Amino acid sequence: MLLGKVKNLEVLHRNTAAMNSIDDIDIQGQEVLLRTDLNLPIEDGEPQKTVRFKRYLETVEELSDRGAKTVVMAHQGRPGRNDFMSLKKHSEILSDSLGNEVEFIPGFFGPELAEAVEDMDEGGVALLENVRFLSEELRNASAEQHAEDIFVKRIAPEFDLYVDDAFSAAHRSHGSMVGFTKKLDSYAGPVMEKELESCGKVRDRFDNGVLVLGGEKPSDLIGILDEMIESVDKVLLGGIPGELALIIEGHDLGEKKQWIEDHGLDSKKGELERVINNYSEKVVLPEDVRTDSGEYRVEEIPDEMTWDIGPETAEKFAEEIRDAESVVMKGPMGAFEEHPEGTRKIVKAMAESDAYTVLGGGHTSSLVQRFNYELEDFSHVSIAGGAFVRYLSGEKLAAVEALR
Repeated sequence: MLLGKVKNLEVLHRNTAAMNSIDDIDIQGQEVLLRTDLNLPIEDGEPQKTVRFKRYLETVEELSDRGAKTVVMAHQGRPGRNDFMSLKKHSEILSDSLGNEVEFIPGFFGPELAEAVEDMDEGGVALLENVRFLSEELRNASAEQHAEDIFVKRIAPEFDLYVDDAFSAAHRSHGSMVGFTKKLDSYAGPVMEKELESCGKVRDRFDNGVLVLGGEKPSDLIGILDEMIESVDKVLLGGIPGELALIIEGHDLGEKKQWIEDHGLDSKKGELERVINNYSEKVVLPEDVRTDSGEYRVEEIPDEMTWDIGPETAEKFAEEIRDAESVVMKGPMGAFEEHPEGTRKIVKAMAESDAYTVLGGGHTSSLVQRFNYELEDFSHVSIAGGAFVRYLSGEKLAAVEALR
């Protein structure tokens, strides 16, 4: 069983053991290509600092302090989306945070990159343009195939080694994540190592704990449930998964039922029903909900949208968390931007618990800042969404396999 808020893990998880670590080498004067994930929320055209940004900033600082010449490689958004933009402003945020100028390299194939690396002093840092501006980057292909990408073949000779620290993108077999492992000596960064250690402990040795599962996508949770439900005491369902479970149990959710169907969020209804039927003694569903007009027992929900778990459910879930020796939370309990009450209660219970507590998956890590807690209030806060879900579901991560 996982006991206490473990801050320093004694043994590397088996999935990190086969990877090289930058802790084991002298990187002073080395020209390092560092893959991070600076994919940040954009507000009014400006990238916003997050827990994810702070984690990767620590890696950049470490490489700089150890005298490496570091070129940071990252992405922002996807083509066609509002957050798909240049990393020029990211370089300004990095410069401000580091207290040193971070040169922005706008081109991939011209002389700018080679000149920037050649002119860089030990401890210097530069940021390359958004790698998703390259069409070949988003192609899902093997490491061997991506090693032949023009981009990979063009810039690999400029560097001595490749460091992949982007755990939050580790499930994607994209060029910048896997291609360089076939061209350069490759290492896992500190964020990658810590995420694999902590998430590995959760997945493989999380006995008699509590899973708190919410968010928007029930489909994300089926793999986690199939992988972990045998070893946990309770599964507390909130958010859309909890509402879909109530529908399965025959409750009338008013407008929300149609909304879930219209958005295709009931695609895994059959699989969730199977889990509920097979493990009814473990799965705990909401007893009340919050709507536009108030709080209602699940037997009495009016014909209007539901937004959050109700106060009775929040207190019941909090009691389960207080009694647990290990807790993992993935996803908020409702539409927390406008209706934060239920999610706040759950996060508070985890922060005050002496259990081994892990928050992970997309929005979940942002709840730490939103509710004014510190990272140290939890045993581990994962900065990953899709990678966190897939890893806890027992799937292999493309970038991790490539680093091996």
